[in-house]
Amino acid sequence: MIIVRFTSGLGNQMYQYNLYRLLKETYPDTPVKADLTWFYAHNDHHGYELEKCFAHDDSAFSIECATYRELFRVTGLIPNMSKNHGRGFEKFRRYPNRILREFTQKRRAPFTLDRLQQDVSMETVLHLDLAKDWYLIGFWIESPYWRDRIPSLQKELCFDENYGKKNQELIRSIRESESVSIHVRRGDYLTTYAGQFKALSDDYYKKAVEEIKKVCDTPKFYIFSDDSAFIRREFDWIKDKVIVDHNTGDDSYRDMQLMSLCKHNIIANSTFSAWAAILNRNPEHVTVYPAACLKDEDSEEIKLKNWIRI
Repeated sequence: MIIVRFTSGLGNQMYQYNLYRLLKETYPDTPVKADLTWFYAHNDHHGYELEKCFAHDDSAFSIECATYRELFRVTGLIPNMSKNHGRGFEKFRRYPNRILREFTQKRRAPFTLDRLQQDVSMETVLHLDLAKDWYLIGFWIESPYWRDRIPSLQKELCFDENYGKKNQELIRSIRESESVSIHVRRGDYLTTYAGQFKALSDDYYKKAVEEIKKVCDTPKFYIFSDDSAFIRREFDWIKDKVIVDHNTGDDSYRDMQLMSLCKHNIIANSTFSAWAAILNRNPEHVTVYPAACLKDEDSEEIKLKNWIRI
């Protein structure tokens, strides 16, 4: 059995989902399941969102969760088994799991691939010893994991069309113009993750707009951000623009949907807008993405048609 752990915000969940489906395709005779129990004790961003966003009649989305018994068998540890009191159960299970790690986990020899703690190659992931159980941890955002699955992902991770009136009006404008999405992420990049992620500079967005103008005669920019006041103040150099700030809370994912419908995308160092570009069905769409990503590490160079790294 292979189990993939799901964590974090929507964009990261989508990369983990891609790995889950890739593994099911690679190992068709081996059970591949999802571990969603991280969300019992964590509610980062808006919690687990995949089924809310993609589980509908017109989507090929599907996911099968591991049982608690299967999680114990594969990891050798007691999983979080309480959706309603997950934070409390998380504390409760720390001590017995410490004992299990010390005395029984080594004997059970669970096989964990943890991208957060070790270097794990795609070659390793695609050539697992199926005589063993495997537990995979990480974000798996590198393009080799998903670039060949884009047509499948566009069917599996397609949004429903219950946009709401305001979004319907916006979509009409997006479809009738040379629409270009711009994603500006600030918020937690200035607070919680300030030591890890870069808040992209004005210079990046100006260079990105110049690249778009090479392929668009009359671009219209739709700017999505968690800081609309900043956009109104600092992006006055873009004249033909629409600032999109009405999709909030549980409807925040609609911004990804709207960005994916634009003709072209200028994305941030954020998995949220990266997925808008991946799901963009315009065959000629141009995606501009930043070389600057983490504070101490640049982004991967994505070798796809019309993806431009700045």
